[in-house]
Amino acid sequence: MTDPHEPAPADADDVERHPCPRCAAVPGSPCRSRAGAVAGTYHTGRFTKVPRLAKLLRVQTPASRGPGQPWRPGTPPPAALAPDTPTADIRIGYARCSTLGQELDSQLDALAKHGSPGRRSSARRSAPASGSAPSSRPRSPRPATSRPTRRTAGSSSASTR
Repeated sequence: MTDPHEPAPADADDVERHPCPRCAAVPGSPCRSRAGAVAGTYHTGRFTKVPRLAKLLRVQTPASRGPGQPWRPGTPPPAALAPDTPTADIRIGYARCSTLGQELDSQLDALAKHGSPGRRSSARRSAPASGSAPSSRPRSPRPATSRPTRRTAGSSSASTR
C-alpha cells in the first residue's frame, strides 16, 4: 500500500478472505467496531494473515466498505473446489496415422480414455511419403573401392585341407 489513506481494493479482498479473530467477522465482511459499525481499520490478527500486509502497522478499511456505517455481513467468498471436480481445463488431443497399419479410431479411443473428447481432438491421416523413411529409400550402389585386397601368408582363394 503506497498511500495509507487509500487502500487498494485487492488488499481488502485478501484481508476479508479470512475470519477476524477479534470481532468474529465472517469471511467476505469488513471488521466491525464494538459499537456495531464497520471499523475504520482491519484488526491486526486478520490482516497479518495476508503475507504482503503482515509487516504493516495498520490497514485502513476502504471507503467502498463503508467505514463508520452500520455493519452488515458481506458476501462470503466462493468455496474452494474439490480437487476431483472437473474444471475448465483445456485438453488437446492429437491423433496421427502415418502408416497403413495404424488405425485412427483406436487412437481416438485412447485419447477419449484420457479425457480428451473426440469432437475436439485433432486427427490427421497421412499417406506414407515415399522415400521419407530411411528403410524405404532406394539404396544407391556402393562405389567400388580401389583398395587392394590384403592376403596373409598361406591364404589362397581355395582352401585345401
